[in-house]
Amino acid sequence: MDNRKIKEYLKKYLDEERLEMKKNFNRILPTNELLYDRWEKAALIKAGEGSSIYDTSVIMGDVKIGNNVWIGPFTMIEGINGKITIGDNCDISTGVQIYTHDSSLRVVSGGKEDLVKGDVTILENTYIGSMSIITHGVNIGKRCIIGANSFVNKDIEDYSVAFGTPAKVVGKVILKDDYVSIKYYR
Repeated sequence: MDNRKIKEYLKKYLDEERLEMKKNFNRILPTNELLYDRWEKAALIKAGEGSSIYDTSVIMGDVKIGNNVWIGPFTMIEGINGKITIGDNCDISTGVQIYTHDSSLRVVSGGKEDLVKGDVTILENTYIGSMSIITHGVNIGKRCIIGANSFVNKDIEDYSVAFGTPAKVVGKVILKDDYVSIKYYR
């Protein structure tokens, strides 16, 4: 088969996949997301049962992902310079970046300083909003909500609602019986 025929075949196949995705889920995804299964990618890196990771997500180094974790598209989870642990039932939204290092001191010192490194832990049932950045050495407690576009450079306690740059705790998650609510501080 020549290149032109291969290209025609691939285009036809991808067009059919896009139409099927639009019909079934009302969404259009980047080409690679049509070719690769999110659950297979999660299994490949030994994430917990029921977890899914979009193909456009970059996962590097020492990363442990619990059960039923959703990692959205275009995320960066860098565990090269420390360990990243994500607990069960977490959502890591589109474009989130999690780093175990900071190279700024090394760069501005002309290479005299080392990388600043630290593990990152996100406990169970926590939501990380789109485009948030979590830096080295941060621990985020269980049942937290981190708002979109937040810069998290300090620990966040259990049941906290935090957002901003830098992220600040602005409320708490309240669980009573089977009901969940959020109380915001004034």
